[in-house]
Amino acid sequence: MDKKIILVSHGKLSEGMLHSVRMIVGENADISCMGMMPGEHYQPMVDEVERLLNEHPDTQYLVVADLLGGSVCNGMTALTKYPNMKLIPGMNMGLVINLLLSPGALSDEEIDAKIQEAKELNHRVVLEKGGEDDADFFLS
Repeated sequence: MDKKIILVSHGKLSEGMLHSVRMIVGENADISCMGMMPGEHYQPMVDEVERLLNEHPDTQYLVVADLLGGSVCNGMTALTKYPNMKLIPGMNMGLVINLLLSPGALSDEEIDAKIQEAKELNHRVVLEKGGEDDADFFLS
């Protein structure tokens, strides 16, 4: 099964994330983005993802959303009924790159491991850099 990643967000966050990821991994047809601009509704994005899910049932879609509980992520939850769709809230660059560079479709357990790896990397960097005091981190 093939795998595609769709970054979804409020505003241009997903567009910026895609641009930054491409700076590191290069052009990649397996990742795209959608953003809900001020005054817009999330439903057109949901409809577009649903169209892709129906047209490509043999492709796994990892939809990485900016914010758990945000309207964009909440709208995408309606699509989790599709077996070829996984919704992953809490977009960050390490997670997106890790998902993108992992070959083939990913199981729930593999996705959970990628999320945990991203969390641990961010935590480790903060602790190694400046301890638990934010002031120390930003001064060093």
